[in-house]
Amino acid sequence: MKPTIAANLQKLKNGYSKCEQFIKKFIYTDFYLLLVSLITVIGWATKCAPFGISVLAVIACLALLTADDILPLTINIFGAMLVIYTSKIEELLVVWPVMLLLAPCAIVFVVKNCRHRFHTGKMFYPQLAVALVLLLGGAGVISGADYSRALPTALILGFGVLAIYVLYNHFLKRDGSRDIPAYFSRVMMYLGIIISLELLITIIRSGVPLSQWHTTYWDVGWGNRNNISTYLILTAGLTLYLSAVQRHGWIYLLVGLVQYLCILFSFSRGGIIFGAISGVIALVLSVVKSKNRKQQLISIGIILGLVLVLYLIFMDKINAIIGSLLERGMGTSGRTELYIEAWECFKRFPFLGAGLGYQGNNFDITVMNMYWFHSTLFQVIGSLGFVGLAAYIWYYAVRAKLLFKNIKNTFNLFILAIWIGFEGYCMIDAGTFIPYPNMMLIIVTALLLELQSPCKAKDYMNLTYSRNN
Repeated sequence: MKPTIAANLQKLKNGYSKCEQFIKKFIYTDFYLLLVSLITVIGWATKCAPFGISVLAVIACLALLTADDILPLTINIFGAMLVIYTSKIEELLVVWPVMLLLAPCAIVFVVKNCRHRFHTGKMFYPQLAVALVLLLGGAGVISGADYSRALPTALILGFGVLAIYVLYNHFLKRDGSRDIPAYFSRVMMYLGIIISLELLITIIRSGVPLSQWHTTYWDVGWGNRNNISTYLILTAGLTLYLSAVQRHGWIYLLVGLVQYLCILFSFSRGGIIFGAISGVIALVLSVVKSKNRKQQLISIGIILGLVLVLYLIFMDKINAIIGSLLERGMGTSGRTELYIEAWECFKRFPFLGAGLGYQGNNFDITVMNMYWFHSTLFQVIGSLGFVGLAAYIWYYAVRAKLLFKNIKNTFNLFILAIWIGFEGYCMIDAGTFIPYPNMMLIIVTALLLELQSPCKAKDYMNLTYSRNN
C-alpha cells in the first residue's frame, strides 16, 4: 500500500511539474498574449464583468504561480484596466471575491522569486523625490479636507509608480538569451490592438453620423478620447519598432499604422498632433533601422497605395471624417485660463505650490479628486512650486541620461520618438499626472533603457522571447 501511495504522489508531483513548465513556457508566447487580449475584448464588448474580470484574474493567478520573471505579467498588469467598460464601479464589484485570489498568488510570486539583493536602480531616487514632493505640495496653505481628497492620487502617482519600478527592477529576469525590449514591445502591440478595437466598437455602436463625430465625446469606460490617444502613442511607436527588428516587418508596420489611424478617430486634437509627430519619427526610424530597408520601403509604399485606393472608394465618408475633424478647430478648450491660474498659484505659493488638492474656478473636480491644469509644466509649478520643479527636473534629467547614453541603439531611438509624442502631448494635457497606466509604463520603459547594453543593438529576428545570437 505504501509504495502505491508514494508512486501516486510521485505521479502527481510529476504532473504538476509538467503543468508548471508548460505554463511557464506558454506565457512567453504570442498565444498567451492573444488569449489575454481576446478575453479582454470579449469581456469589455459583452459588458460581462463575471466573465472578463474573473477569467483574466484566474489566468493572472496561474501566471503568478509559475513565472520566475515579471516580464510576461506585463500584459496582465497594464491590460487589466482595458476590460473596464463602465465608470459605474458598482457594476464591477460583483466579482470582488475572485479578485481576492490575486493577493496570495502575488505573495507566492514575490516569495518564490525574491532571491537576489535589492538594487535601487537609476530612477529610484528621482522618483522617490517626486513621490515626496507630491505629498508636500501645498503644505501650509491647503486645507486638510482638500489635501486628503487628493492624497490617494498623490500616493499612487508617487509611491505607486516607484513600487512598479522596484518590482520590475527586482523581478525582471536578466540573461543573455532574452530579448526584453522585443517582448515588451509585443505586449504593447497587443495592448494597442485591444484599445483600437474598443474604440472602433464604441464608434460603431454609437450610430453617430460621420459629420457629427467632432461633437461626440468617445468614452470606452476606462478612459475618454484623450486617454485613448495617449495610450496609443505609447503602443503604436513600439509596434513600429517591431517592424524594424522582426521578421515579416510589414505585419507590424500595418498594425502600427492602424493604431496611429485610431488616434485620428479618437478626435483628440492634441493626441492627433503629437501622435503624428511621434508617428512620422517612428516611421522614418522603421526604415533607417531596418535590416532590409528596401523591403520596408516597399511595404510602406504598398500600404500607402492601399490607403489611396480605400480613399478613392470611400471618398465621401473619409472627407466627412476630415471635415468633422476640422470642425473641432484648434481652440484651447479653456486651457489658457487654467495656465494663467497655475501661474497665479505659483506666484502666490512659490515654494511648495497650492497642492494637488487645490480647488480653482476653471475646472470641476472629477473622479481622481485633483485639480487639473492640463500641462506638465503648469501642473508642477502651480501644484508643487519651486521644490516640485526641482524634483521633476532631476527626474527628467535622469530619464534623458538613460535615453541618450546609448542613443544609437534601435530601441532607444524608438523610445525617443514615443517620449517626444507623449511628453509633447502632456504639455497640453494631464497625461503625466495619471499614474496608471501612463507614468507606470513610462518608468518601466526607463528601466528597459537602463538595462540596454552600450554595444550596438542586434537585429532581433525571433518572434518569441528568445534572442538569436
